[in-house]
Amino acid sequence: MSTRRTAVVVSTVVVAILLVLGARAVWKDDHRSGLRDALDAVPRSTLRLAFTDWAAVRRELDVPDQTHPTAATIDRLTSKAYDSDLSAASSIDESTAALQKAFGFSPATVDWEAYAQSRAGATMVVRLPDDLDPQEVRDHLDDLGFTKPASSTGVWKGGIDLVAAIDPTITPELQYVAVLADQHLVVTSDTESYAEQAVAAATGHKDSLADVASTRRLVETMAEPAAAMVWSEDFACEDLAMSAADQDSQSQADSLVQAAGGVHPLTGLVMAMAPDRSLTVGELFESSGQAKDDLRPRAKLAVGDAPGRGGSFSDDLDLVSSRTDGPVVKLEFRPKAKSGFVLSALDNGPVLFATC
Repeated sequence: MSTRRTAVVVSTVVVAILLVLGARAVWKDDHRSGLRDALDAVPRSTLRLAFTDWAAVRRELDVPDQTHPTAATIDRLTSKAYDSDLSAASSIDESTAALQKAFGFSPATVDWEAYAQSRAGATMVVRLPDDLDPQEVRDHLDDLGFTKPASSTGVWKGGIDLVAAIDPTITPELQYVAVLADQHLVVTSDTESYAEQAVAAATGHKDSLADVASTRRLVETMAEPAAAMVWSEDFACEDLAMSAADQDSQSQADSLVQAAGGVHPLTGLVMAMAPDRSLTVGELFESSGQAKDDLRPRAKLAVGDAPGRGGSFSDDLDLVSSRTDGPVVKLEFRPKAKSGFVLSALDNGPVLFATC
């Protein structure tokens, strides 16, 4: 074979490989979930992430998308989202009307919302829809009296007095705001310093929660949720611990865990609620072996008594599936009622089947 022909063949193969890789990258980008995007937008130090896919919630509840939603649309969304528990993870659902009027965005218009908490601070991030010009949000901030930053990605300074004067329902997380046009994100916090940290993560200048390999691995096992709670690394062992219960409940819990066969500590936890209100709980362990060992005990605890909470977990939820996915135990539940609490019934401790 001539040198020229060999070069042509090699070039053709290289081009074909690049096309395949490019197609895979496009597919991956097109199939990213809002939750995975949210991991990229909050600081690595995040221990607990509350996520709501508001676009999915609006579709599920048959609430129309409107650039400037009417009062009737907002009332319909807030009422139906509460009744279905699809707003369980939101930090701004109760201020939808005030946010839309004052800031130009709200659960009635944004794609998704993420509320991230760490020991250093907290941030609320929303993804604006493509047809909303980020400059509109900046204009609202200017009109409200926020101090304009020197750069386009800088933090607009408000403060508690300013935010409280706008509307008492608005969360203090809106005291300091950055509008990131390139990412189509609005990043907020109740302190200027943490808002700056959150901006650095959202713009890729500092590590994000997606850089925590165990958390990313756990979230990747989940189908796209309408609402979710994510506990990074071993924070679930603290946040959902049985230590929040009284001594009698703790003793009962110890007996139930022992009777179930014992458990290993968690290295990550996610509770993901689908638009149809079905709930998947993903529990991450150090190894696939630990996950297999914990499958039966965790499933047994998930249908048993709920010490520290009262009654049984099976009073409200049917466990329809339990399986492992590598180092992850996945428990799938369906609520027994068509309305009422699902995610919000389990996102605070003590939760025995999430014990360490």
